[in-house]
Amino acid sequence: MKRFSFRLETLLRHRLALENLREHAFAVAQSRHVEAARKLDSLAAQHREAAAGRPVAGGGMRLDAPAIQSREQYLSTLQAQMAQQEERVEVARLIAEEMCAALVAARQAREAVTRLRDKDFARHQIEMQKLTQLGIDEVASMRFAREQSENSIRRAETAARSRPDPDFSTSESGKAN
Repeated sequence: MKRFSFRLETLLRHRLALENLREHAFAVAQSRHVEAARKLDSLAAQHREAAAGRPVAGGGMRLDAPAIQSREQYLSTLQAQMAQQEERVEVARLIAEEMCAALVAARQAREAVTRLRDKDFARHQIEMQKLTQLGIDEVASMRFAREQSENSIRRAETAARSRPDPDFSTSESGKAN
């Protein structure tokens, strides 16, 4: 039987490798996005904690101007860091989306070639089944022909035995005269 050979096997392997690379790139981009979002959450938690420690007027606490100024400066710095981190999160999200789109495109391209391979393999299977059936039919017809030949030889031998031998019968009748 003929071995299956896909004419675009090299292309299929290339597309599969490309899909694996895109999958890895997407995983890296997604992890960077998650890490940036985690850092933003950490900064937001620090900001909430620092804002919660602000002294309230009339709360019985003594107001310390240098401490308040320092805290407000710290809060302002945290807000600036949060704004920068929000931009980083957005950039990381956009990159992750692009990598996801590239992965989907690579997967679709690979699946298209895989479908072609599956169709070619199905055609190959049908062709091999036909060739096998032709071989079986050939063997069967040769066997039938051989059996027919053997049967006709047997009939001829049987017919020859049942008929009297013309040489034998003429020689007997000639002696009798």
